[in-house]
Amino acid sequence: MGIALRDSKVGDAVLSRNERFKRENSIDDPLLEGAHLYIGENFVVKHGNPFHLRRKVCSKTKSGVVFTELKQLKPLTKMALSTGAKRMFACANAGGSSEKSEILSFELLQRCFGADLGKTETEVKYFPEGGSITDYTCKMFSTCLGVSVTRAMKFHGELTVEDAEKLLSKKLNGVLMSSKNTMEKWSKQILHIWVTSFVESMLIAEAYYQLPKSLKSNTVVLVTATEYKEVFTN
Repeated sequence: MGIALRDSKVGDAVLSRNERFKRENSIDDPLLEGAHLYIGENFVVKHGNPFHLRRKVCSKTKSGVVFTELKQLKPLTKMALSTGAKRMFACANAGGSSEKSEILSFELLQRCFGADLGKTETEVKYFPEGGSITDYTCKMFSTCLGVSVTRAMKFHGELTVEDAEKLLSKKLNGVLMSSKNTMEKWSKQILHIWVTSFVESMLIAEAYYQLPKSLKSNTVVLVTATEYKEVFTN
């Protein structure tokens, strides 16, 4: 269980520091504008007006970037997880090393936006097989979605706009390919990107703006900043 609050002071502060970015890049969902807070026993999440995410998710054509910040209160193994997250925890992923980031991705969507888990990574079917795959499916805002999860990490030095653009290009192309080959019936996908700071969130947004519309397609990019290292270490 958790509670949701609207923090107008947070929203005003974040809006002022992002006013220039919004004017220059014309992204219609500036970083955490009109911020809301989800407060639960596992984590605290700061997110923008849920209407912005709902509008993008429910539209067959809209894309865009949505921002969240997560403060993890306990290790994943100590969390009281939702039924869907427990199911993901019990299922092996398809040979990857990002199990925790995927479980926390769903748990965030479930707690903050009411997502229901559909299929886990190994349950999603494709034809032909062997291409890009999606990490899980869910139903959110009455819309069937695929969700691909990635982490913006650089082992040596700081993340740059060029790094962010390469990551986005690779992952968004993978989203298009998995959507093309899937035998599931999702309407669109969310690309969920974990970053370590507010600065990296801004880099992702700047890189996103530079990409061609054909690559963005109707994919919604959800960026979550967290200082907790667990999501980046498995």
